Amino acid sequence: MPKHSKHRRSTTGGRRFLALGIALAATGTGAAAWAMPSAPTDPVVVDSLSITPAGPGADSPVTATAKLHATRQTAVQALTVAVRSASGAHYDFRGAVPATLTSSQLTFTPASRTFPAGTYTYFVAYESGNRWHNLNPVNSFTSGATSASPSASASPSASAPASSPSPTATATATATGTGKATASPSSTATATGSGTPSPTATATATPSPTVTATATPSPTVTATATPSPTATATASPSSTATATPTAGAAGGPLGIPGAWHSVFADEFNGSSLDAAKWNPNWFGCSTCTTQPVNSQEAAAYSPSQVSVSGGSLHLAAVQKPATVNGKTYPYTSGLINTNGKAQFTYGAFESRIYLPPSGSQVANWPAFWADGQNWPTDGELDVMEGLGGDACYHFHSDAGGPGGCAHGDFSGWHTYGAEWAPGSVTYYYDGVKVGQITTGVTSAPMYLILDNAVDSKYPAVAPADMQVDYVRVWQH
Repeated sequence: MPKHSKHRRSTTGGRRFLALGIALAATGTGAAAWAMPSAPTDPVVVDSLSITPAGPGADSPVTATAKLHATRQTAVQALTVAVRSASGAHYDFRGAVPATLTSSQLTFTPASRTFPAGTYTYFVAYESGNRWHNLNPVNSFTSGATSASPSASASPSASAPASSPSPTATATATATGTGKATASPSSTATATGSGTPSPTATATATPSPTVTATATPSPTVTATATPSPTATATASPSSTATATPTAGAAGGPLGIPGAWHSVFADEFNGSSLDAAKWNPNWFGCSTCTTQPVNSQEAAAYSPSQVSVSGGSLHLAAVQKPATVNGKTYPYTSGLINTNGKAQFTYGAFESRIYLPPSGSQVANWPAFWADGQNWPTDGELDVMEGLGGDACYHFHSDAGGPGGCAHGDFSGWHTYGAEWAPGSVTYYYDGVKVGQITTGVTSAPMYLILDNAVDSKYPAVAPADMQVDYVRVWQH
């Protein structure tokens, strides 16, 4: 497919050249992550929801199966089984798909995936009218739980999803915030009866898994046991459980090795765009509708198409004509950037993004990228760019624009990252290395850009809501 331009600056001019290629694997939802479960009047009803195996090992394949029907015929833009860690990170099953639901029961089984050690909640979610609906029931499971060995003689018997102290003492353990089957640094374990637990059974000690616990969809899990107070229970001080960092957590980027510290982050958990970090438009205009980044785009950009809600940034492309500088564009969309507010030289850049689908491909021309002040001399780093249905990466400079595209369908929720180092940029999609560029890599500072562009050369999908769960930048 021929190369074409993407980038244009108001003063220096220029364009970025991009090769089209192939694309990568789909996941589920994400804005569904932060909404409340849908009301009982929701037309979509979940008859059953389960995972196999029920208590998976860490990083072992897990399959979800949902059976559902609708009280009236309902066409959904995307259907998925959404998964949230205790910290709220998204681990949705791959394979969000459009569907028409009727009174006949549908069995939905998305592609399997793995989970790091921890406790998770999961539920069916669907998108309709560019709005995500979360459905009951909300179930939970623990992946790869570990436990401490008790000194009491009772035989341990595990019961998921959480753990509790030995049945030979009366104990209550409360883990706050983590939702994992371990005691958090702020929790303690106490005992009454003739026995006394070891003073080390606090914070890092993991109680013996000998009692049933109930996990709620919230990130707080409480485990309580009331056994016979006739024996002594002691948590082994040498046994501790360490939480596995979630994907893209503050400890470092997903799949990118090395020691990192955070230098920029926006989780989009508020109700409006953070003006201290972002401009809601191109060329820094906070109120006006501006022309596209590239002459081949079919949508102008307006702050009205930028919003923050439900734990996500929304960049909405709609079929609404806009006239800028005497030219009328058939669509209006959203764009944000950090120009004049934050820029970086080298580091790891990561964002978890929902790309609207067009069949089994990425719709329109969405992008997550960074740009220097003097294009192309200062460079342009395309972490992810939807081109002709594919998810692609490039680095543009005076030396050219090498890059490529990842294999598969990248519509839906995915994590896109890149490590920019002296002389190289390495790209990671969903934590997996998909490419590396070692020629023409510049060293000038760059600012961040996210835009939901509409490509004039391909059929447009509108309305189309590009959603962003977070944007994070780390450096060594």
